Amino acid sequence: MMKKRWLCLAAAMMMTASFLAGCSMDSEDSGSAGGAESTEESSGESTGGDGDFKVGITFSDLSNPVWAELVKEAESYAGEKGIQVTYVDAQSDATKQVTQIENFIQGGMDAIIVCAVESNAVVDVTKKAQEDGIYVVGYTQTLENCDAQYLVDPYNTGYACGKRAAEWINENYGDEDVVEWALMDLPEFPEIIERANGIKAGMEENAENVELVATASALTSEEGVKNAETFLQAHPDIKAICCIGGGGSVGGNEGFKSAGITDYDSVGLFGIDATENEILNIINGDPQKSSVSLGGGKAHGRALIDITSDLLNGNETEKDQYMPIEVIDASNAEEYYETIYAK
Repeated sequence: MMKKRWLCLAAAMMMTASFLAGCSMDSEDSGSAGGAESTEESSGESTGGDGDFKVGITFSDLSNPVWAELVKEAESYAGEKGIQVTYVDAQSDATKQVTQIENFIQGGMDAIIVCAVESNAVVDVTKKAQEDGIYVVGYTQTLENCDAQYLVDPYNTGYACGKRAAEWINENYGDEDVVEWALMDLPEFPEIIERANGIKAGMEENAENVELVATASALTSEEGVKNAETFLQAHPDIKAICCIGGGGSVGGNEGFKSAGITDYDSVGLFGIDATENEILNIINGDPQKSSVSLGGGKAHGRALIDITSDLLNGNETEKDQYMPIEVIDASNAEEYYETIYAK
């Protein structure tokens, strides 16, 4: 069962020697994935160019803009490290994702990165992958069977979002008896429930006059638009909306506008993920006032490839690794944009 891991270690030694000799893969070589994606787009699969190792990535839903950005960056960055990446979209279907992982196993992948639709659903298939000598790396959701995982501290991430929203309410509506707010959560994921609980605590512990009047699930920007419009139709006095992720935030920002609100200083939207669109909304003075950065999709893509590369090359790797937490608002949004997105 472990034969494949010994072969990986031998290959790693050969690859290390080639790097010491000054060999590298330039950006044009790593860009070969673009053509592959155009021919495979209808199947939801993209395969990078040739590499010393093969890594499969399955994501729960690539309609999430953060995750779409992540897999693109992972594919490109992996090429620089001599790793061929194939990524697929489970489209929120746990059964489909199990099949994808089974296909990766049969396809001879050296490692598999899993952003699970349901962590319980992949217990058996990830165990099978490990038994076949394939490294398993989890993302965002804790996996029972994995060699490493890149995780969010869900409660404290949510708390940072809720606290910033509470500070904005205190600054703008501190004299009001009651300030109504709404929450876009995602109870389908256990870790996101903790994130939502953190948002509630951050809001309630730092603003005494707030009242949560509406909640709805949102992963995509389309859902965010719809939720914001529905919230405001039912509760036109809502002043703030908090979102558990970038998809809902981007949509919620537009939902405020489509609901007819023109005084963007009078409302606040507070998100998590600090996607490029979110940061531009903050810079442009839109309803969105802040977003909690966890490093961003591009940074996550690179982190996952670095973790996977360490495993493949036999380097010591900490099993549980956590994303950084930083609040981005008008005070630092331009600097953050220049650092993360303007390159």
